[in-house]
Amino acid sequence: MPHNPLVSIVLPTFNGERFLEQAIRSCLDQAYRPIEVIVVDDASTDSTARIVDRMAKEDSRVQIIRHERNRKLPAALNTGFASVKGEFLTWHSDDNYYLPNAIAEMVNFLRTQPDVDVIYTDYTVLDEEGNRIRKQKARNFEELAHKNCIGPCFLYRRRVQERVGEYSENYFLAEDYDFWLRASVQCKMVPMHQDLYCYRDHKKSLTQVHSDGRGRKACDAVLANNLPKLWWLDRGAKAEAFLTLARYARWREENHLAARLLLRAGFYSPVRFFRFMLANRKGTG
Repeated sequence: MPHNPLVSIVLPTFNGERFLEQAIRSCLDQAYRPIEVIVVDDASTDSTARIVDRMAKEDSRVQIIRHERNRKLPAALNTGFASVKGEFLTWHSDDNYYLPNAIAEMVNFLRTQPDVDVIYTDYTVLDEEGNRIRKQKARNFEELAHKNCIGPCFLYRRRVQERVGEYSENYFLAEDYDFWLRASVQCKMVPMHQDLYCYRDHKKSLTQVHSDGRGRKACDAVLANNLPKLWWLDRGAKAEAFLTLARYARWREENHLAARLLLRAGFYSPVRFFRFMLANRKGTG
């Protein structure tokens, strides 16, 4: 491995003019200098193109790829990662920013822990105006059996991309969750308890724009698809996860889906399945 391996940061954006310059600048201002920033403009209609063009002229580490039509986040990620040259890879949102030592700290961790494939860190949640709301601590990767616990600040080796493959374009709003679940089967994932990133929670973020339940439904579909492959989860835990997914499906009045999920829970643990059905008949399930 080179003494200072190249880090590739993919930055997908769609009409991200408000915070985009700060997001890119936080990459370029890193203490760790061997960085390429691949901005994928997903057919923006605001001033995104002008901002990116100007910053690319200022710093040759900024590269630009443009989609002729809007193809959504997972496709933009795949476009960006198809062009990366780095030994270490990550992606970054157009409304968030890195702290100046973020990349250096993560690179140092991976260089000193050759058996670790993916690291993910603590981060700070901000409001729309940039005020600090709370600190978020990175959880153990096993919590992926319940939700996407990886967070927005991470770094992984090129071999992860080679093993896991592309982000799924069928799972918009849960493409990262699907990627991490697939990675957990083949890669060693470790939390790094340093606060290195600022995540902005605002009304135009993907999370808020799609807060009508579509994101939750996409995550449920991703988890149901990946659960059988999670070798690090025992059969009882898989059954409990399927039962939880069945409850969510029932709340959405997707009764046929709920029935299929219940059957899958029964396959992994008949005891848990029958306990669930008994409790449900009593009105406590």
